[in-house]
Amino acid sequence: MKITKFKANLPIYLQVSDLLAERIIRGNYPPNAKVPSVRELAEELTTNPRTIQNALKELIDAGVLITHRGQGNFVTDDRAKIIQLKQQRIQKKTADYLDSLQPFLTWEEILLAVKSEIIKRKENEKCQHKD
Repeated sequence: MKITKFKANLPIYLQVSDLLAERIIRGNYPPNAKVPSVRELAEELTTNPRTIQNALKELIDAGVLITHRGQGNFVTDDRAKIIQLKQQRIQKKTADYLDSLQPFLTWEEILLAVKSEIIKRKENEKCQHKD
């Protein structure tokens, strides 16, 4: 069994909620799809079922998951909610990244570094597609 490693500085239920949100955004759990049960997720992520319930509650409260009594939790068919979830994740990750760089780089240096990395990655993708 693979043990999931969680960060010590953030509650595990929020990390699980983020993981499930990313799976939804990526389409692993598409609109109207049933997500695994609390028990299945707890086993997969090697964590307490109560932690999973708290994580699911976050997504239910956000309107991304819908509970059908006796059937389980399903991804909303409201694509606007999923897009909103994606935008929130992009904004949070971008802000965290900028906060980590800003103490020792100027905004111009950050922008140059990001542009340079994007160009490099695009070139690598082109090379991979040619093979």
